[in-house]
Amino acid sequence: MATQIEQLTLAQITSLVRLTKRINQLRNILSGPSDPSTSTGKSGDWYINTTDYTLFGPKTDDWGNGFPLGTGSKIRTTELTVAGFPGTNGGGGGGGTAGTITIGTVTTGAPGSSATITNVGTAENAILNFVIPRGDVGATGATGPTGATGATGAAGPTGATGPQGATGPAGPQGATGPAGPQGPQGDPGEQGPQGETGPTGPQGETGPTGATGATGPTGPAGTITVGAVNTGSAGTGVIVTNSGTSTAAILNFTIPRGDTGTGIASGGTTNQALVKSSSTDYATTWTSVVRSDSSQVTGSTSISNAVYLSQASYDALPTKDASTLYIIV
Repeated sequence: MATQIEQLTLAQITSLVRLTKRINQLRNILSGPSDPSTSTGKSGDWYINTTDYTLFGPKTDDWGNGFPLGTGSKIRTTELTVAGFPGTNGGGGGGGTAGTITIGTVTTGAPGSSATITNVGTAENAILNFVIPRGDVGATGATGPTGATGATGAAGPTGATGPQGATGPAGPQGATGPAGPQGPQGDPGEQGPQGETGPTGPQGETGPTGATGATGPTGPAGTITVGAVNTGSAGTGVIVTNSGTSTAAILNFTIPRGDTGTGIASGGTTNQALVKSSSTDYATTWTSVVRSDSSQVTGSTSISNAVYLSQASYDALPTKDASTLYIIV
């Protein structure tokens, strides 16, 4: 049995197009010389009876009734071809050339779209690509019956005793029983102790607001005077104290000294220069500045070059340039 029909006749293709509204999925197209049995193929497959050219599908629980595809075709092992048209009367002309139609691709389109067939071959040897729309989603099925109640599970272990609950409210007082017969009058007893003072009665309602009193005399104007201003230790907080009164304040301030900053190195003597001693910020040192004649630089001496060197290197120079400033470091 062939597993796939590679070529169909025009009548077969027409029948397939008519059935596009019934196609939800296209898995395989099967074929055989007789109608398919229930065990043939899977759900969604199609089947062609190659003896009477009947199309079945798509398969669900069974194949259902077939659809005639037409006649006038001839079969080879795994393809159906269109018979050639007879040649016109002439001088011994032969029969026409057999044309072929081949199924190319079969693609599932969006639900509600139109089916399309595109020939990517030639007029005599057609290769047809199909786009068949997917069917609409079916309605939701009815809810199935509720399953039977499962067996009761084994009893779990006894939990720990919970804390004692709060005492419930007191029940209502019972009805007063009937009065008994009056007994004989007893002897006067001793005077009992004085009873406790009863609870204070509820506070009375607030009385009406009284009339507004007369405006008092204007008080003296307050003053604020700065008293002492002292410098505190670095890193301490600012302190403000009032040595006066609330109406005549005298505020004393203690303001902390700032941290010591990094500045120029102290020291140095006359005719010394401050030069960098390393690449570290603010790393400087005092050094002597001399001319080639070892005299100190004074006045507006004409200098065209400056050289840094140690005292030993300076002493080892064979000659000194008069326009060079030698800086001993």
